[in-house]
Amino acid sequence: MFLDTIKHYFTGPDAQVPAATGGCACCGDCCKFFGGHLNVTHSDVTRWKREGRGDLLGRVNRLGWIWCDPDTGKLVDPCPFLQKNGPDTAVCSINDTKPAMCRDYPTMAHGFRCLRGGFIKM
Repeated sequence: MFLDTIKHYFTGPDAQVPAATGGCACCGDCCKFFGGHLNVTHSDVTRWKREGRGDLLGRVNRLGWIWCDPDTGKLVDPCPFLQKNGPDTAVCSINDTKPAMCRDYPTMAHGFRCLRGGFIKM
């Protein structure tokens, strides 16, 4: 399933790949695909406490997994902070304080490319 999803974004007829230097296409696909499998760092927790972000801290479970439903404790997938802002676009509604794991994506392990194949970091 995972490989089929990746293959779809790279080779599918509707794939829209950002230019090599254009950066993020703001499609939200990476957040939809990876958003339910994230961990918080100690620095994220410290920053959110300093910022008074109880809304974010309430979505961290005791094992450090994010994003959890504050009422049930179950992981929410996709990220609850992914905000659709157009028919094919979405943005992070907590971009200024998003977790380190999100800020660091895509890593060298991803070839610094998003799911659609565009270079995000050089």
